[in-house]
Amino acid sequence: MNKTLTIALVGAGMFGGDVHLRTYCQLEQYGLSPWLGRLGLEPLARSLSDVDIEFVALGTRTESSAQTRKREFGALGMNFSLYHGETPWLDILHDFPELDILAVATPDHLHTAPIIAALEAGVHVVTEKPMALDASEADAIIAASEKAGRLVGVDMHKRYDPDHLR
Repeated sequence: MNKTLTIALVGAGMFGGDVHLRTYCQLEQYGLSPWLGRLGLEPLARSLSDVDIEFVALGTRTESSAQTRKREFGALGMNFSLYHGETPWLDILHDFPELDILAVATPDHLHTAPIIAALEAGVHVVTEKPMALDASEADAIIAASEKAGRLVGVDMHKRYDPDHLR
């Protein structure tokens, strides 16, 4: 059984670069267990303690933004491939056919295309909210998820924020 989850990210702006990449850096360094208590998932800590996280690729629109994030997170010990252009997720999915998760942190109106491409490639997805901007896109994503037998998780990052819970 493979105990390594591979993750790639498209979008390295404010949320992708500041939140997603920092999270994947910490997950690579420390594993899943330290973070499960924050979500009320302590009972899973022992069974997930031997799962490694490997961040393998970053896709951005411009080469300069990719290079900037590579320098920033490379200094923290991360090593990953870079892709840039209008559809960097297509090259990522091609070059990493065994990818487990594609994270999507593009601008909202650009979520659907990488999500559908990942699902068609048999890859699970974590996307920022909103998943899509209209019901027909959301329906297409749900249908692709069901057809592929893959999950699409929508990051509702304030769900467990202690200030919001209070």
